[in-house]
Amino acid sequence: MNIVVVGVGKVGHALVRQLDAEGHDVTVIENKAQVLEHTLNYLDVVGVQGSGTDVDILREAGVPRADLVIAATSTDETNIVTCLLSRRIGAARTIARIRNPEFHKSSWLIKDDLGLSMLMNPENAAASEIIRCLHYSSKVKVYSFAKGRMEMAEGRVGENSPLAGRKINEIDARGRASVQFCIIQRDNEVIIPGGETVIHSGDKLSVAGSTREIEKFFAQFWPMKRRRLREVMIVGGSRIANYLASRLLELNIEVKIIEKDREKADEIAARFPQVTVICGDGTDQTLLLSENLQEMDGFVSLTDNDEENVIISMFAERCGVEHVVPKVNRVELGFLLEKLGLSNAVTPKNIAADNIVQYVRAMQNSVGSNVESIIQVADGAVEVLEFRVASNCRFIGRRVKDLPLKSGILVAYITHKSRPHIARGDTLINEGDSFIVVSKVKGLRDINDVLAASNGKEAELAGHPAGAGLRGSV
Repeated sequence: MNIVVVGVGKVGHALVRQLDAEGHDVTVIENKAQVLEHTLNYLDVVGVQGSGTDVDILREAGVPRADLVIAATSTDETNIVTCLLSRRIGAARTIARIRNPEFHKSSWLIKDDLGLSMLMNPENAAASEIIRCLHYSSKVKVYSFAKGRMEMAEGRVGENSPLAGRKINEIDARGRASVQFCIIQRDNEVIIPGGETVIHSGDKLSVAGSTREIEKFFAQFWPMKRRRLREVMIVGGSRIANYLASRLLELNIEVKIIEKDREKADEIAARFPQVTVICGDGTDQTLLLSENLQEMDGFVSLTDNDEENVIISMFAERCGVEHVVPKVNRVELGFLLEKLGLSNAVTPKNIAADNIVQYVRAMQNSVGSNVESIIQVADGAVEVLEFRVASNCRFIGRRVKDLPLKSGILVAYITHKSRPHIARGDTLINEGDSFIVVSKVKGLRDINDVLAASNGKEAELAGHPAGAGLRGSV
């Protein structure tokens, strides 16, 4: 697809990197020469220096022929004007980054009038991700897919875990039936498990299911200190904090925000009378303790400094807070966070980029592709893909156990009539279903790509125990 991205700051650069990796023809517009040069040195894209509100620049960048224009500058007004001009001169679709909470709320009412196909709000998306992360221990990393209907949770199996040393088909049927065992990471090996696979202590295990079923599974096999969020402390009064506080209050969760800037603290207090706002330095451990950090059910660090967020999050965890979520902009810190037991970090720029890439894939569906969504897990070694079962699917009416799958592919879930189910051997595949697979095979872009080459004769696969899923040989 022909895509023009205006503004390559943190969000724009993450977005351009993903779109370029997926093979789209990307042109970037950036008014800062140094930023543009950096982008062109690292990515295989076309660059035009200038402003997205300049019609001549838009024409030079090929906007009249663009399938999609994404305005991702740091200014809401600039993004809206860019999209209005782009639509006027011929762009098929436009996406605007809208950050201001008040503007974001009203802009949804006039989205169609503005000619916007989608609104992008990294801070609001990050708040949604934090809410999801707060359901789990900070030692558990959570991914969302299938339009939020399903989640994948990833955690390390401890020495005393009831899972250690047992085959998947030997695990308590109540727990095994509620989730799908999808991935095991052991040392440098990535395993797509079957029913006979033995789980070892030290393994990083990924299970998928609905939020409710995953919570039940963790309650049984990964007990948490607390199950219900009553009070959450937030350090840093950023835009994300505003969106997050609003969401938490809607869930009847008490919120305490620590912000060192007096003016910003006063603004938060005026906007949220129900929130306890403390004007002080959230990196001061004495202050955190005086504000009853040990009694908090959740802790979220949202300062502008990654290192500060990591350090105070470590302190919160050592004080016994079960649900700790730091904001980290530098993805290279991910390895360190895992070593420190802080798996549930959020990176707003990547969340926003992922949401837009999902939209781009949905656009591709209208021209033949049937990939609904895709996420990368296990440090990029595994892809989780959702396909829609269209009329060109070669195994409509077949049961999962009869599919000759490629090696390294697990059929995880099938959504039938908007109801997701674990894929068992006898599950029937119907046109219109959503078909979710976990795959070590890269480059799957059509549902028929999951099938092994048959040379005129389809291979027979052995059935797998109920609840263990079905996979190709690994």
